[in-house]
Amino acid sequence: MRSAAHVLIALAIGAGPAAAQEPRGEPKSGARNDARPDGGGARSGARIDVEAAQAILAVQRLDGWLLAQSTGAANPIAVELVAPAGATAHPWFYYIPAQGEPSALFHQSDAVAFKAVAGAKIEYSDHRALKDGLRATLRGARRVAMEYAPKSGIPGLTRVDAGTVSMVRAGGVKVASSAELVQFTKSLWGPEGRVAHYVAIHHLARLKDAALARVAAELRAGRPITEHDVQRFVQRGFQTRALEGPPPVVAAGANTADPQYVPDARRSATIKRGDLLLLDLSGRLADGPRPIYARLAWVAYAGDAVPPRYSDAFRTVVAARDAAVGFIEERLARRRVVKGFEADKKARAVIAQARMGDKFVHRTGHSLDTSLQGDGANLDDYETHDTRNLVMGSGFTVGPGVYLRGEFGLRSVVDVYVGRKGVEVTSPAQQTITPLLAP
Repeated sequence: MRSAAHVLIALAIGAGPAAAQEPRGEPKSGARNDARPDGGGARSGARIDVEAAQAILAVQRLDGWLLAQSTGAANPIAVELVAPAGATAHPWFYYIPAQGEPSALFHQSDAVAFKAVAGAKIEYSDHRALKDGLRATLRGARRVAMEYAPKSGIPGLTRVDAGTVSMVRAGGVKVASSAELVQFTKSLWGPEGRVAHYVAIHHLARLKDAALARVAAELRAGRPITEHDVQRFVQRGFQTRALEGPPPVVAAGANTADPQYVPDARRSATIKRGDLLLLDLSGRLADGPRPIYARLAWVAYAGDAVPPRYSDAFRTVVAARDAAVGFIEERLARRRVVKGFEADKKARAVIAQARMGDKFVHRTGHSLDTSLQGDGANLDDYETHDTRNLVMGSGFTVGPGVYLRGEFGLRSVVDVYVGRKGVEVTSPAQQTITPLLAP
């Protein structure tokens, strides 16, 4: 991952403060699905590249990066990057200094979990020994990065509890946000992740096709079919294809107007002729060394001819989606940086021009990595102001939408990867609403 450091030096110098992660208004398919936060070992194995991290620390003029997992707060970033083997029952730290060998500080009963972790090993017994060990680990450091940024107002940037931060500060060490470090470690896909993402997209596309075909067949036969029926159908497909992810979004009729809607056994509408239908599927491979998430949304109509009010609105959403992708593509082709908020503004301007700006009630897109709501830059100037750069080797969604309360809503989501040759749209890009009952 030395290329990560090179990309940062080329693109991220002068980047503004990190901002953006988990806004409340993101459609439900964006619910987080992180690596296990209990210290049970990230599925992907240890991914930390010490040399790349140290290069980034040098650029940011930080003395080190302190990854911490406490009993008071889950930190899936630390768990994935350090990857202790098996569950840990006590707080632990992993420190990467700007120069020199990293070190792990952990309770003596958790020693087995850190046996294969690179770097020096420091064991502690009680809370006094923990504080002494942390003080020794950080000796000489004046400013370190941690997953902590409470003033940003964005929960996803803070994965470390205030008590742990206070313990660090008690030693005279200042704490800075690790957002850029995380973006260049956890959020870079890597070759294995890129392959895993494409495989996941393939499966989602096939499941989407099968689900829509099932709905069409039931409608033609005059048999009732509910949103929950379709959701369960897709979930069975997840099991067959070894995918994992949040419950699929299947919304019909007025339920499409709620960007947070997800059906379940108690809340599910029957899909009727004349309904607008929205599918939003997210998943990753259940097994594999680097399971990068994929997301696919699709809009269909339960009839033979799509009414103009739906097709016109969808045309606007597609134009906004393509404007954001085109803006990113053009900027990168000119070797200029692209910040997350800038791409959001491009999509939002298109929808505003169509006089539907107030109907676009969530950010344009979110980072994708081993978490569905990834830890890289988001396309957001609505719920937050994300000033981080989109970087080579990372991916994200582009998914604007419009929602007319009590009537209908629709969105179009594509996945995008920033590669060496520019932008790659990795998922099918829907252009028109699919009429399910067309001859």
